[in-house]
Amino acid sequence: MRAFKGVRVIDFSRVLSGPVAAQMLGLLDADVIKVEPTGDGDQLRGVLTDPEMAAKRMSPAFLTVNLNKRSIALDLKSDAGRAAAAKLVENADVVVENFVPGVAAKLGIDYESVRAANPNVVYCSISGYGQNGPKSGERAYDVAVQADSGMMTLTGHPETGPTRVGFMLIDMTTGISAAYAIASALYRRAVTGQGQYLDVAMYDTALQMMSCQAADYMMRGNHPGLLGNGSPTAQPTAGAFETSDGILLLATLTSAQQEGCFRALGLEESLLDPRYSTEPARQENFKTGLALIQAAMKSRTTEEWLPILKKHGVAVQAVRDLDTSLSDPQLAHRGILVDASGSGLKEKTDLIGAPFLANEDGPLQEATAPVTVGQDTREVLEELGCTPDEIDAILDSVNT
Repeated sequence: MRAFKGVRVIDFSRVLSGPVAAQMLGLLDADVIKVEPTGDGDQLRGVLTDPEMAAKRMSPAFLTVNLNKRSIALDLKSDAGRAAAAKLVENADVVVENFVPGVAAKLGIDYESVRAANPNVVYCSISGYGQNGPKSGERAYDVAVQADSGMMTLTGHPETGPTRVGFMLIDMTTGISAAYAIASALYRRAVTGQGQYLDVAMYDTALQMMSCQAADYMMRGNHPGLLGNGSPTAQPTAGAFETSDGILLLATLTSAQQEGCFRALGLEESLLDPRYSTEPARQENFKTGLALIQAAMKSRTTEEWLPILKKHGVAVQAVRDLDTSLSDPQLAHRGILVDASGSGLKEKTDLIGAPFLANEDGPLQEATAPVTVGQDTREVLEELGCTPDEIDAILDSVNT
C-alpha cells in the first residue's frame, strides 16, 4: 500500500509551489481534489506556453505539477461555492492553500474556520514570506524571492553582474518542503491523534537552500560573490572549460582529484612546479594555473576528454541541453518519468514524477493526466452527499 492511500487532500493552491506539494502526495496515492476558480481555472493553465496549449488551458507547466488530481470548479465568492468548500474540508485529511496571507480568511477557508469543523486536519499555508511579520502581506514570485533573498548575488559573472536561475527553483523546492512538512504532520497525527497548522514560506526555503553560504557569512562575514562557472574551492582545476567542440564541467574537491586532473591533461610536470605542487599553492596561483588548464582542454573534443578525466578520478560531465538530458538511458532506467497520457494530450505523454524510488509501493509511474477545469465537480459533490438541488445551485454559480 502506498504511503498516502486513503488520505484526502483538498488543494486550493495555484501556480507552482502548492500544486507541487499536493502532487507529491498524489503520486503516493492520496486522493487530491484540486479546487479551481470557475472559468479559466488555475492561471498556470494558460502561461509559459504557446497559444494553442494556452487555449486548451493545458500548459506544460500546469501539466507537470497537477498529476493524479481531480478538479472541481467553485466560485468561492458565492454562497453556493463557499458551502461546497465547507463540505470539502469537513472530512479532509489535508488542506493546502497558497493565497496571499489573509485571503483564505476572507473566503472562509482559513485554518481556524476549517479546524472548527475538522479539528484533526493538517492545514498547510504556503506564501512568500510567511503568515506573520513585516513582509507577510507582500506578493511573491520565484524570481522576486531570488532577488530578495540574496540568491542572485551568488549567481552570475563578475563582468556582467547578478542573474536569476533560469527555472522556477524556489517555487519547486518550496513545494517539496511543504510536502515534507505535510508528511511529517500526518505521521505526528497518526501517533498523537492531533492535527497541525503548517506555515511554509518561499523566503525561508530560499535561505535554507543557501544555508552553506549563509553559515559562512554568519560565522566569518564572508560573501563569496559572483563566481560565474568557477568553483568556491578557488582551484584552477574546477569549473567550466571549453573543449574543441563543447564545454565540460569539472569538480575537483580533493587534492588527489586536482592532481588527477593535471595528470589527465598531460600536465604532470607542472605538479613539480612549486606554484602547483600543493593545494594552497594552486589557490595562490589560480590565474596562471587556470590558463594552463584552459589551454590543455581545448586540445581535444568533449567526448575524448570524458573517459580520460573520469579514469583519473575527476568528477566531470558535459554541459548538455534538455533534449540530451531527457533522452539519457539513465533516466529511463530510473523510471522517474510518469506516463500521463490523456486529457486531449498526445497519445504518449511522459512527465517528470517524484524524484525518488522505493523498493515497494513507491511513487506512481502511471498517473492520471491533469483534467479540464471542473471536470470532476459533479462526481466530487455527489461523494460529499450534496443533494441534486445543492449540486445544481453550485453548478449554476459556476456557469454564471
